Amino acid sequence: MQIRTKTILSVLIVILALSGCYLYIFIHQQRENRQLIIDNNKIRARTLIATVADRLSQQYRGRIQGLIYSRRDIVQLFAGRERRRLFKAILPVFKQLRREDKYFSHINFVLPDNSLFLQIDKPGQNEEGCACFPKVTDGVSGPRMASGFEDDCYGLDFFIVQPVYEQKKYIGSMSFGIRIDEFLDALREKLDLPVALFLTGARLDKDALKNHAALPIGGGVIYAYNDPFFTGNAQRLHIRNENQTLDTKNGVYDVFTSYVIKNIQGREIGRIIQALDVTRLVESQRRDLFRLIVITLALLAVATVILYFSFNTILGRIGELNDRLRGKNEELRRAGEQLEALVEKRTAELEETNRHLKEEVRRRQEANRALHCSVHEWQSTFDAISDPVTILDRNLVIVIANKAAHELLSPDGGEVVGRNCYTLFAAGSEPCQNCPASAASYDGVSHEQKIEHNYLGKTFIVSCSPIVDGKEILGFVHTARDITKEKNLKKQLVQAQKMEAIATLAGGIAHDFNNILGAILGNADLLLYRIPPPRQDNDSAPAGDPGITLQDVRVNLQAIKKAGNRAKELVSQILTFSRQTQTQRRNVLVTPVIKEAIKLLRASLPANIEINFVQDKHIDHIYADLTRVHQVFMNLCTNAAQAMKEKGGRLDVSLRSIEAGPEELKRYPELQPGRYVAL
Repeated sequence: MQIRTKTILSVLIVILALSGCYLYIFIHQQRENRQLIIDNNKIRARTLIATVADRLSQQYRGRIQGLIYSRRDIVQLFAGRERRRLFKAILPVFKQLRREDKYFSHINFVLPDNSLFLQIDKPGQNEEGCACFPKVTDGVSGPRMASGFEDDCYGLDFFIVQPVYEQKKYIGSMSFGIRIDEFLDALREKLDLPVALFLTGARLDKDALKNHAALPIGGGVIYAYNDPFFTGNAQRLHIRNENQTLDTKNGVYDVFTSYVIKNIQGREIGRIIQALDVTRLVESQRRDLFRLIVITLALLAVATVILYFSFNTILGRIGELNDRLRGKNEELRRAGEQLEALVEKRTAELEETNRHLKEEVRRRQEANRALHCSVHEWQSTFDAISDPVTILDRNLVIVIANKAAHELLSPDGGEVVGRNCYTLFAAGSEPCQNCPASAASYDGVSHEQKIEHNYLGKTFIVSCSPIVDGKEILGFVHTARDITKEKNLKKQLVQAQKMEAIATLAGGIAHDFNNILGAILGNADLLLYRIPPPRQDNDSAPAGDPGITLQDVRVNLQAIKKAGNRAKELVSQILTFSRQTQTQRRNVLVTPVIKEAIKLLRASLPANIEINFVQDKHIDHIYADLTRVHQVFMNLCTNAAQAMKEKGGRLDVSLRSIEAGPEELKRYPELQPGRYVAL
């Protein structure tokens, strides 16, 4: 074999070896670039899902805690296991959350044994809820929250679970559910790649099949969400493979698992699958590969010809080919650097977004702490009020009560909130008579009324102020001030004043009694003098007045009886004035009482004070307690007599019937139009 042939063959073998190595390096570099793009999308997907999950946890953590702290009626209904009332109470909250977030799916109430008590997932759905509830609360055993993914009969949801306590007793948990669609839509928006959801061993229901293009594949179900790529190629997918390349009529795609979904217990329940369109990259790779092969063949042909005809120029051509190879490598290197720069830029954007989210979470936590402090300060101030204060709803049911109200209405520690005020104050089944809440509900202003509650043995000044929202009355602020001691002191004061008045009248009454006793004794002595004594044996003639008759005796006895009746009447007036009696109002004529009091006053007042009494011919009946009228009249006249004690004077007393006209109503604004008796 000639040296030229050997040289040409050697050079051709070297060229083929170098071309093969370059081809291997080129293909390997292309695979690494594709894997780098896939890894970058995985990192972005995980970061985005973690960011969305953290945002949802922080967003609904405060909402669910605020709902439990502010809506104690919901907690009480859950504790009382009143499903229908709980459904009606929580439904407005569910509708509000659904309006705020279209991905918000349902609210669950779970019993301590992890059985579903109530699930609300549609505004008009039966409150019995979904029967296939996942055991998302297995990890909630103490006073802490939990969040994570779980699959149920409606697909895959993200749950935020909060344990619920009533009077320090764990009564179950409350959870919010957000559809996985929020995560998938965020991935589509940020990454701009086809996205599908694979659930391991998921239940394939008709609604999911209809709405989400759910397709059963090996060991589970894939939800394509009407994505053309996954809908048309679902059966070709091998989910367990991390990466898979599919050549379709629309192009070449790298299918990869961007996120493995695990539940709260750490068990894999699904995967998020994405497809990366690498058609351009594959076509470029194929073109470059084709070019490389063509170049290699051309190089071999040219090298053979050149080496055959011009062996001396072969080295220069080899150098030229090396330069072209270096140019291609440089292009690949620059493409890799650009891709790395793009990845770093997107990563920095995600970090900045995450930083803003954390700052927002921090501000909301500070706001929640400030709100908690404000609630605590308000409750402390509310409990510091010494009078019993309660906040009622429109049906007079106690919503909030301060410490004084609890001590008065439930000294044994029983429940006060949720019961009617008239049940606790008066043990009644309907509102109290003269209840100020009725008047406040009618005119929308505060009213005050003195009410005696025999059930509690106390008398209160009850004030009721309406709580108004626009033109609607939401409830009342009910304050009860205990005036029992003041009432008893007032009774004692009235009795003391009567005793003082009796002491003032004692002198005149004693003089009157002396006159009465003088009349009684004088008539008795006259009878004794005129009636003969019993005859003795040695008496010659009886003493006395032999002309006395029975008529004379009757006259003297009637005078004695008249004086005795006058004394009895005087004593009765004194007892009536001095005794402690309960108020008994009725329709009465006041004239006789005033006349009797004037007789008593004339007997007790000094001689330099004259009493002048005038009255109308017709005096109307009044609705009053005559004993109290008698006491007040005696006190007024006694005070007047004391003021005139030194110089004397005339005490005018008038009694007349009047019609309350404009002048009287102007002088006495509290009067109502009508007929009155003026004393």
